[in-house]
Amino acid sequence: MKRIPVIAAAFLAVAGLRAQTEAPRSSYSVTADFTYTTKYVFRGVQLARDSFQPSVEVAVGDAYVDLWTNQPIVRHEDNEIDLRAGFRRKVSGVLSIEVFGTGYWYPEAAAGGTRKSAEAGVGATYDARGVSTNLFCSYDVILKATTLEGSAGYSLALPSFGTSLDASVYAGTSSARDARPDSGLTVRESYDYCGADLRMPYSFSESSRLTIGLHWATSWNRVPGALKNRVWFDISFSAGF
Repeated sequence: MKRIPVIAAAFLAVAGLRAQTEAPRSSYSVTADFTYTTKYVFRGVQLARDSFQPSVEVAVGDAYVDLWTNQPIVRHEDNEIDLRAGFRRKVSGVLSIEVFGTGYWYPEAAAGGTRKSAEAGVGATYDARGVSTNLFCSYDVILKATTLEGSAGYSLALPSFGTSLDASVYAGTSSARDARPDSGLTVRESYDYCGADLRMPYSFSESSRLTIGLHWATSWNRVPGALKNRVWFDISFSAGF
């Protein structure tokens, strides 16, 4: 929890720099985001309760690097720091492809649990008639787990309220070729999941916005197949330059 003031200060510095600069647009962009969530759910599995999730992303052309962290407010719940880098390229007016790699770090993991992990992945996004569909596949080189996820989203404009209603649904499956009982993530090694998200963003300017979200997700082990439903909400503020 000692990291929160440092990360918050970095976020405020980025936001302040954005407000002060009058320089013309360049080939790079920096976006800072600060989120509070009542639950941290990753691919259908709850990893923490009330948490702060600050992040910073730097993009140069089609390439990007993103630093994201989950800092639980509740005691005795571990934090998480992720570093992700990737490359997005639009290959046509409606289709774009992406390659990426993510490093996961759990500095407070107990003995015997997973402290570090890394995965690489590829994906594609297809936008047509207001519907955005995505298909991503990633492989965790530490847990030896393959994850396949598909999603679809639609944004309904609400001009009378100065916002929109952004809805999306997703479903995925995660399978491990070599299960590791000592990983601390046994429930995530072979299971299926799905979920839905509703978000309402309100823009203060072209590059700053406040977003409120409501989420639902469920996951089930292939054996015995018990469903685990979760509902949570979050609120975030993002600013960039």
